[in-house]
Amino acid sequence: MDAADQATGQVTRMADPTPPQRADYLVRKLENFIRDGKSARGMSFKTWQAMARAELTNAFTEMERQLQKSRQDATAKRLILLGATTAITIGFWGMVVVLDHHFGLLAAWICTGAGLVAAAVAAEITFRRLSDRYRTVARQKGFERIEDFDQKLKRLETEIWLKLKKAKEKAEAGEG
Repeated sequence: MDAADQATGQVTRMADPTPPQRADYLVRKLENFIRDGKSARGMSFKTWQAMARAELTNAFTEMERQLQKSRQDATAKRLILLGATTAITIGFWGMVVVLDHHFGLLAAWICTGAGLVAAAVAAEITFRRLSDRYRTVARQKGFERIEDFDQKLKRLETEIWLKLKKAKEKAEAGEG
């Protein structure tokens, strides 16, 4: 446990915290980074930024892992329920047909319906996975565009700073 964890009595792995608790935890961790990393002239921004990025990455990774696990659990429960319902429906109407051939056509339609429902749920699960994958790729592309924009902005900022410096030098040379 680090100093922030010892001060609050929390462990590093955040087990289902609320959003305000997660925010407080991250603020305390970042505060400790600043305090522990202080030197006579202070902590460099790049060092603080790297530490903050690492902590935020850990927190977001844990959150995504928990979200993925809950989605998998919900999908598994839905599949088990669907499988059991389909098997019971088909088994019941199959037994009705074996015992009394009078309901054969009705049983066939009911079994077909149960099969179609099972196929529809399987298709929905496949569609959700493809949709999630598409959203992930779209999010990654969005972040890449943001990063590209940041790099262009830094380049422009540097160019403007250099032009301003040259203009000041010319102005000073013109005065002198």
